[in-house]
Amino acid sequence: MDSTDYIAKSSGSSTPLEDNINVVVRVRPLNDREHKARDVSITQFPGNGQLLCEGQSDTNKAKLFSYNVVFEPGATQEDILHYSGTKRLIEMAIEGFNATVFCYGQTGSGKTHTLTGPPELFIGKKHDLNHKGHGLIFRSFFYLFQLLQQRQENTQFILKASFLEIYNEKVIDLLNPGKARRKPLAVRWSKKLRGFYVENLFLVDCEELDDLLAVLEEGMRNRSVGSHLMNDHSSRSHTILTVHITSEQQAENEKSVFISKQGKINFVDLAGSEMTKKTHSEGKTLEEANNINKSLMVLGYCIASLSDHRKKNGHIPYRDSQLTKLLADSLAGNGVTLMIACVSPAKSNENETINTLRYAARAKRIKTKPLIIIDPREALILSLKREVNSLKVENEHLKSLTVFHMQKPLDAYSHTGSNAQIMSNSGSNENNDRSSAVVIPQVEVERLAELENNELSELVKLYMTENRTLRQENNELFTARDILLRDQEVVCRENERLLKKLEDVNSVCCRSPLIPARPTISGDIFNFSNGSENEFVMNQSNIWKNPMNGSTENLDGRISSANNKLTDSIQKEMDQMRITDSIEATANKLKRAQSFDKNGHSMVDMIS
Repeated sequence: MDSTDYIAKSSGSSTPLEDNINVVVRVRPLNDREHKARDVSITQFPGNGQLLCEGQSDTNKAKLFSYNVVFEPGATQEDILHYSGTKRLIEMAIEGFNATVFCYGQTGSGKTHTLTGPPELFIGKKHDLNHKGHGLIFRSFFYLFQLLQQRQENTQFILKASFLEIYNEKVIDLLNPGKARRKPLAVRWSKKLRGFYVENLFLVDCEELDDLLAVLEEGMRNRSVGSHLMNDHSSRSHTILTVHITSEQQAENEKSVFISKQGKINFVDLAGSEMTKKTHSEGKTLEEANNINKSLMVLGYCIASLSDHRKKNGHIPYRDSQLTKLLADSLAGNGVTLMIACVSPAKSNENETINTLRYAARAKRIKTKPLIIIDPREALILSLKREVNSLKVENEHLKSLTVFHMQKPLDAYSHTGSNAQIMSNSGSNENNDRSSAVVIPQVEVERLAELENNELSELVKLYMTENRTLRQENNELFTARDILLRDQEVVCRENERLLKKLEDVNSVCCRSPLIPARPTISGDIFNFSNGSENEFVMNQSNIWKNPMNGSTENLDGRISSANNKLTDSIQKEMDQMRITDSIEATANKLKRAQSFDKNGHSMVDMIS
């Protein structure tokens, strides 16, 4: 049977990874321990990326799950590389994206086997490169260098690798030699990178394929491994192997500009969730299991929150675990992510299998925004170069628009025999209609060499005349603009002066004892009568006339009809303030009040 018969793809599995996390499921075969216990499989494969999980009893209905790809127990390690989407992630990492592949599932479900292969491959100093059991990481390294060799003519690549583990919530460098290699490293936040990073993590330069394979072997030898009833080689920590890919190539249409892209691909092997009742963990193993379950619980909560659109904009507890800190960008950042959910088909592990499938279904709803990571300085230079090119194109376009187009093209310089003519008869008639305009005949560039000297000189004179006319018109427009600006400034200053003068007049009128207080803005308008010195006359206007504006006929037409009546309160005030004598008589009384007779006596009594 062909290995592709063990692969069930969904209808959308062939589309490129763009927004959602790509999720595939791998179901391992029943192991020897399960065969001895006469355990049975509860998984079925309807096809089209679907997985059916049967219930333990008649009351529990079978549960159907749908994913991008489902790998049956007969699928090989090579099938995982070809059909899981890992190749696409490697290609995107070379292009400058952040890519992540992580395996999720219970203990003993085949996560480490899927990524690295059987543990005996890393026991000896030398191993078979053609072994069929090599995992996804080993095969991805071969595919990565195949792509680099195909693109090395136009692009230069620099590879660096790191390998760490998270053991009991402590980050340990698996590549740092010496006694201090088990010393925990700090995980810090970077404002520049807008993400978490591991401080003082050892990076290895990898110029050849053997360098990457050596990093994988060294890390696998140094990672924490234990055993319990469910797994003889159980991973007691989460491991993250990262390959940094820096590429440098010339920009399109700009040979002097080189663009550096910084991509990376992470391979994450998560420790499996454990039930202490089944593993019978004690002492150190129990502590490890508690820390593993705690970090996986935080990861599951983050996945659940990110998959729910109502909670996605809220708080996501990335900081609650070292694992979620380092996977924050992979889950909801600017990269592309592949999740491989590994499950057991055994009926005894039904609860763990269903929980894993549920988390995988939730992760499939998470959306990311893949972005290419480019050096900010080079991105700025490239954008400026593109802006300069666009401005050059725009400048050429504007120059072409400034060419003087005639309403009717002249037939000059059209060859009729051996000589060319300067003007046509139709052109002379048009010049009579447009005596003020300079008419320049349109001449093709190829025909300029065929013109005689006098014809060329005449054409140059026409262009010089047009140039002088345009310059003169331009200067006149600038002069008119300057005059208008100066006039505007003069008018503004005059308006300010008149407003200030009007305010001074109003304040003097309000303080004068000879002039009644003016009503407020909300009051009715009242006026003095010119015909009577000591009575108010309604329906007449004694408004002050501005000699610059002429008569007040236009202003009288804008006065409200409220001019006919006064409110009772204002009428009472006016009655109290009524002046019985004329202004001239009152002024004479004031003069006499301030004068004295020959004997030096005041004349106040005469006024009273």
